Amino acid sequence: MPNQINWNKIGVYILLTFGISWTIAGIMWLLGISLGSTTSVILIAGLYMPGPALATFVLQKYVYKEGFQQYGWRFDKKAWKWLVATPLLFVALILLTFAIIGILGNLHIVEQFGQLDFSQEGFDRQLSALLDEKVDMDNINLPSLPPKIMFLAFIAQGIIAGSTVNLPFMFGEEFGWRGLLLRETQALGFVKSSLFIGIVWGLWHLPIVLMGHNYPSNPYWGVLMMCLFTTALCPLFAYVRLKTKSILGACMLHGMINATGALFVLYVANGNEFFSSIAGWAGVLAGLIIACSIYLLDKNFIRDFSSTNA
Repeated sequence: MPNQINWNKIGVYILLTFGISWTIAGIMWLLGISLGSTTSVILIAGLYMPGPALATFVLQKYVYKEGFQQYGWRFDKKAWKWLVATPLLFVALILLTFAIIGILGNLHIVEQFGQLDFSQEGFDRQLSALLDEKVDMDNINLPSLPPKIMFLAFIAQGIIAGSTVNLPFMFGEEFGWRGLLLRETQALGFVKSSLFIGIVWGLWHLPIVLMGHNYPSNPYWGVLMMCLFTTALCPLFAYVRLKTKSILGACMLHGMINATGALFVLYVANGNEFFSSIAGWAGVLAGLIIACSIYLLDKNFIRDFSSTNA
């Protein structure tokens, strides 16, 4: 691990990453491509999201002419237990987020959090509202399972999707954030590195957030909310990345989170996008609790963070 941080490399990397992804967003805006359309999904998944990984590839191969192993392009068999533990950390994040909604919302401490609702009536109502504008509900045969069983099934589906089909798309981001950027900022220490990456990661979302991604009712405040969300999750992502000694762990975690966003629509009544979602205050608070737990409980990890070579 170098003693000095190469801020020139970090600066060029950020400019290149933002340049690639924001150019795609600019093209979408100029052509009037609305978020949620098939064309937008293809452009975002195929060109916007891979920006961080593409910037890492270009910078390492053509500018610094170095390899990729230091950025997690490897698989350490000795760390397989942490790959198995990654879904457990994901489940902990999801359940903690729901618990926060239940405490602050159901107890009417902060009304904006809404209320957890695992009733059959509530589930059917929320599912109909979620799908009504996208599919013909008359042609959908839903499994006759209790909502609580469906909840567990959705989490299992998220784990499977995050570990398989979502991996290539998450690599597009994670090879940059938890690959190059984490490695190059480790010397800052656990807290400062997480803060720096979190802000960069959040601002990278700016164009698509302004288009209505995650916070369609108030995209301008949504930019700030996204930065808070990414910053709160950065410690957990750094923990998984370094414990698994591979970019694979971070990709899995990212893919699982992305695969289960609809859970909060299905099981939270009177929800608010800024409070009762994984990308809202509930997720931010859950991420911060987990970050504090890592900081307080794994002293060896915190002490060795700047010198860990993974």
